[in-house]
Amino acid sequence: MVAVAERPVVSGTRPADLMIRGRFLAVALAAAAAAGIITAIIVMQPIPPADVTIEREVQATDWGPLALAFPAFSWIGDAKGAVVDALVFVAVLIWNRRAWIVAGAGAMSGAWYVVLSHLVLRARPTTALVLRVTEHPAASSFPSGHTIFIATVTAVIMLCLGHRYLPRWGLPIGWAVAALIVFDGAISRIYTGAHWPTDVLAGLLIATAWLTLVLSLRWMSDRVFESPRPAERRRVGVAS
Repeated sequence: MVAVAERPVVSGTRPADLMIRGRFLAVALAAAAAAGIITAIIVMQPIPPADVTIEREVQATDWGPLALAFPAFSWIGDAKGAVVDALVFVAVLIWNRRAWIVAGAGAMSGAWYVVLSHLVLRARPTTALVLRVTEHPAASSFPSGHTIFIATVTAVIMLCLGHRYLPRWGLPIGWAVAALIVFDGAISRIYTGAHWPTDVLAGLLIATAWLTLVLSLRWMSDRVFESPRPAERRRVGVAS
């Protein structure tokens, strides 16, 4: 009998499923919709009473060790943030070049701040309404550019470097630390009186929407999630 080679079974997966990560896209759309709703609210009512109440509560809270990092979060804005973006991008090029496009796309999140801060002109908190104002930026209060930057850079470091070099058991710890950094940065912007709580919330939603949109594109996110780890490559080399 002549052996007949079996043809590989072709799954019924649709081409769209091979190109898009549906869960990330769903999160991106939900976060973008929430950011849009907040923007509409601020346009109709620039200073909602809830913003004033929450801001005063945050400023009246003793944040303990978390407050030690507040000055660093204030310092990192403006041109210094661009320098940090460039350093992170160079680090990715050196230690995980395959993921460079995700790092570059993450840095573009700042464009959303530039656009919205020119479209929505919102006054910043004043001492007549809140307990303290230790920063006096000139630009529009909405959204929080610092929050967008901190959330994006922290996530890019975890995605492009953490997923490459941390052991699998260390990934949840790494993401927990990243979440703590983002939370601390968000609180610092309210505590110093630089932003209203909805500015910060919008910044978090914008960063989330943009990053998950990037990750929903498989041709980009595969460079992060399917990149072989150095330890795995060494095991493969030993086995061969």
